[in-house]
Amino acid sequence: MRSLRVVLAILVALVLTERDSVEDRTPRPDHAVTASCPKTFSPDLAFTPRQRLPFDFVAVKVIRCRWEARYLPGKGRWTVVIQEHADGPLDALMTELRRRSEHSILPVTCTMEAILVDYFVLVDPSGKAVLPAPPTGVCGKPFPSALDAVRRLPYRVDELTPIKKVESEKAFRAGCQEQYPDVLKRYVRLDGVRTRMWNPPPEGLRVCVFRSPEKTSDILPTARLESSRILQGGGLRTLLSALDTAPAGDCSSDHTRFAVLDPGFDAVHVQLDGCRSLLRPDGTLSRLTPEVVGLLTD
Repeated sequence: MRSLRVVLAILVALVLTERDSVEDRTPRPDHAVTASCPKTFSPDLAFTPRQRLPFDFVAVKVIRCRWEARYLPGKGRWTVVIQEHADGPLDALMTELRRRSEHSILPVTCTMEAILVDYFVLVDPSGKAVLPAPPTGVCGKPFPSALDAVRRLPYRVDELTPIKKVESEKAFRAGCQEQYPDVLKRYVRLDGVRTRMWNPPPEGLRVCVFRSPEKTSDILPTARLESSRILQGGGLRTLLSALDTAPAGDCSSDHTRFAVLDPGFDAVHVQLDGCRSLLRPDGTLSRLTPEVVGLLTD
């Protein structure tokens, strides 16, 4: 019986940890990167070549790159790359990246969905950059705690670089759909940490106002376009400040009109009557005042 327990203990150790080889402790760079974002289309994040974090690497900065579609006033909608950086604190992230990956010599049941890892590089005091591979579980997927450590850093935006035009100015201004599903009729509130609406804030915002049908048996009612406009300048800045500071809400009253706010990506939905709820990009709900709603309809 004792020998069986010893064998089981050894098997558990093999399942939970990888072999501690010299190669694992001091991996060699296999993909040269710079301490900046690629000025090209978004790489295939699922297949971007990454390397194990070198054993003696000391990071003083993290640079993260995001590819989005953005409306640029007078230019239309463009694919842009947003470069941002965080100087720290990096202890939690470095601890996560130095964890050992898990391997199994036994069959395991895994799901098929792909987990995309943000494009981020670590930079040392000399300016050398590394594109690290986060440790993975037995199914080959990154540890969620490692991804959270990357995303919780206090990033500051460095620059936004247009890459390629997606839609002309004329097409964007006329871009409201004639019909649109009223997702707020069936939305279930998600619990989570509220984040800024859009970072960096957009320079222009398309507002499409829709009216929902009074009576329908559809699970997801289809609303009809009522009006549209483009917000820019001081009016847009006032609106964005109000949206970012709106308190959390969990109201269930019905509505007859709603607006879709589209900066070129991550559109959000706002009830224009009833609860005046705002469905944020992170899935949380906020409640707006009549004055804020008026900024969308005046």
